[in-house]
Amino acid sequence: MQRKINENRHNCTIETARTSQAEERALPRREKLWRLLKILRYASDQHPSTEKHLKSSYQIFKENERLTLSYPVYVIHPFSVLRLYLDILIFVVMNLHLVLLPFAFSFLAFLSDPIRSMVEYTDLALCLVLFAEFVLQFSTGYVILETNDIVLDPRKIFFNRLRSFRLAYDLLLFLPYILVLEVFERWVYDAGTEACLAFVSFLYLTNIARFRDSNRYFRVIPRCLQVPESSIRIVQVILNTLYVLHWTTCVGYIIPLLLRVHPTAGTQEVNLLLAGMSANLQHPNLTAVVRSVSDPFVRQRLIDLETNASTTYRYFRSMMVTLRVSLSSSERKDLEQHFMYQWIMWLVMFLGWIWFNYVPVVLCRFFDSPEMATDQYDKFVGNLKAYAYNKRLSVELERELRANFAARFRTSYYDEELLMGLFPKNLRSSIRMETCRHLVGSVDLFKNLPYFILADIVNCLQLEVYLEDDVIIAAGSYGDSMYFLAAGTVAVYALNGKELGHLADGAYFGEISLIKRNQQRTANVIALEPCEIYRLSHEDFQNVIKPHTYLLNRIRKQAEQRLSMMKRKRDKMYGKKIIEAFLQ
Repeated sequence: MQRKINENRHNCTIETARTSQAEERALPRREKLWRLLKILRYASDQHPSTEKHLKSSYQIFKENERLTLSYPVYVIHPFSVLRLYLDILIFVVMNLHLVLLPFAFSFLAFLSDPIRSMVEYTDLALCLVLFAEFVLQFSTGYVILETNDIVLDPRKIFFNRLRSFRLAYDLLLFLPYILVLEVFERWVYDAGTEACLAFVSFLYLTNIARFRDSNRYFRVIPRCLQVPESSIRIVQVILNTLYVLHWTTCVGYIIPLLLRVHPTAGTQEVNLLLAGMSANLQHPNLTAVVRSVSDPFVRQRLIDLETNASTTYRYFRSMMVTLRVSLSSSERKDLEQHFMYQWIMWLVMFLGWIWFNYVPVVLCRFFDSPEMATDQYDKFVGNLKAYAYNKRLSVELERELRANFAARFRTSYYDEELLMGLFPKNLRSSIRMETCRHLVGSVDLFKNLPYFILADIVNCLQLEVYLEDDVIIAAGSYGDSMYFLAAGTVAVYALNGKELGHLADGAYFGEISLIKRNQQRTANVIALEPCEIYRLSHEDFQNVIKPHTYLLNRIRKQAEQRLSMMKRKRDKMYGKKIIEAFLQ
């Protein structure tokens, strides 16, 4: 909480806070470094998911307190700064690994140039980073999506990661398959094409669905940039399409070679092709050799060698063939006669048909999905922009409108009046009681009140949202309402501007106004961050409590006792100041 308030440029003048800040500055450099490392594993408002799950600085503070007091130092919070930077790093590393792997086996397997060695070392480094992420996941908390509970218990984290299918799935990601590339050429000759085909198919099947993991890491980046949810999903579809197309392109290029083309190709032609791919075939009359080859596939590969076709050219040509097959627009000569190749290309065609029909449906759903809370949120933000533009509002005021809306709904829009109108009165009362009873029940004036009266008071509460630096109560004004701080942090200032303290989640203020209307306020209350506050007006409270005279008299007596006690404290402080001034 302290850190977030400082980031919001609140200059705290409370003596205890200033003392703690001075002590922190006086710490040795080693101790400062250790504190910084500990802060990296704490929940932070910099993580984009924090706002959704932890609404205020106080909740972040309590979450970090729970992490510090209850769990070992190696446990990392899922909403920490460390987790944020790691997610971005792993997204880049994972995609590089999953792009280099099929490309290396398809287009670099039979080359012996420095590029292949560089790719091998690069992929090994990427696998090492992915292994470190795998180990780190055993000490990183997670969120239960059904209940939004944050799990930090090391035992639960360990068993959650140790589920058999998930463990095997994660292990297959960072295995150093690239090491097989060193013996892949010899493997084709010795072990046979069936074994190589099985290995390539295994790579394809174990990695083709990895875009789901990539999406999970990717979502952190646009959320940090505050990109709308609908735009995030569209970008994900585009990235997933390119990912699937890349893998299929690479597999579609290497499979015919592994199958040694088809039965009509002679052994001499196949050996000629393999020798040429592995050693850049040198022949005094290569053109004549190419013309003598009857198989079109072998002839095309030898033409690549003759013309020194670049790897980039061969890659994009294979992508073109894959697209034609996937879209069912290939010609007969594009398909080899080997039965295995025909079955594989048929599978590619079928999956391509599914994928390229799935994408338009998903995009249409993104553009027209009023049932989805996140899409409704994006649409309402668009309405706010159009409203601000039409009314010629200033940029600052438009930003304040959007910030107020974001603090109120937190990326998920819903029409509360419409929803509550669908339920009967008793169910609406139960919903409000479950939401706000802890706020009302903590007030001294309301203690020991009957349940039905508390329910009536809760039904009178009105939600209000205040942004940073908004004045909630002005000193010298006359109050007519009491305030319950559901989420957020506020600062209390005396009439002379001195900062008296902070109030956080669950606090309340202004309760005297419920008994004595137009009671003059003695302090300023200012929001230090976006705050959700429930307001109870004097009229509503009186309407609820007036029929119960004995309760009203009891509450009035408690209020008068509290007022007299506050007056004695104020007089005592005022008299002490007069004496000090006289002695000086």
